[in-house]
Amino acid sequence: MAAGHRNPPTLCVGHNAGGRVEKFNFFGFGLPSVLMGIGIAIDVAIATTSKFQDRKMSWKNWTLPIMGTHIAFPAVGYYMFWGLREGFEILSPILGTIGFLFVLAFVYEVVSETVGKEPIFGISAWIGKTIGLKEDDSRRFVAILAVSWDALWSGPAKAAQAVAGNWGTSEVILSFPVAGVTVALVAQVALIGAWLLRRKKFQSAKEMANWFHWGKYAELSVIGGFGILSLVESVTNRGNLYWSIAAAAFLLIFVWAVFRTEISASSLQEAEEAIQAETE
Repeated sequence: MAAGHRNPPTLCVGHNAGGRVEKFNFFGFGLPSVLMGIGIAIDVAIATTSKFQDRKMSWKNWTLPIMGTHIAFPAVGYYMFWGLREGFEILSPILGTIGFLFVLAFVYEVVSETVGKEPIFGISAWIGKTIGLKEDDSRRFVAILAVSWDALWSGPAKAAQAVAGNWGTSEVILSFPVAGVTVALVAQVALIGAWLLRRKKFQSAKEMANWFHWGKYAELSVIGGFGILSLVESVTNRGNLYWSIAAAAFLLIFVWAVFRTEISASSLQEAEEAIQAETE
């Protein structure tokens, strides 16, 4: 690593002036770790609620993987990418671009199938063949990675938090599962909210189709926003989730306007199939 670069603050913090290790405390460690978890869980809650149409989504295939990625990704961002970005700054935009392209492929595939077109490249099918997942599971896997990708960039924030709290190594390590469990709790609450949305009673297939129509728009706006966030954050270090979602929603509104007829027909067909499934 080039001279002048700082080392990630992990092994030398958490000791007082006499060299004794400080005990864990709620306000210095517990509360900041939980608040960090809540902070990175807001986007998870938005994404979870936006996917209310996914009837197969559960704590096993959504909440647990989300918890796993939100423990592992910040840890990777803290221990590895911190050093990589300091020593090899070119890797930051490359990683961000990979995340952006990953999400773009997902949005393209869903839009293509919604308007009745066969995608040139289906990322869900590719992932399914690569690691042996069904199409629905592959799409959920892509969505989980999209939602979790920005957690990589919370690593440097964790470094600052460790310095400010004078954390020791064990506190740094423990902070990742504490934040991850917090994210899981928020995701599970949002999952219950999505379940309640699915239980809404519709007067007709057309009314349900309107929910499907704009629900899919909301989902892709949120997921697409994560892709934009990944790119902007890696290049400028000034990414903003809400502006990113707004940008994705603005771009998608043109797609929805151009393919309004096809998307409406697809939503109506999906609603009729859902109503038929409920009556059988």
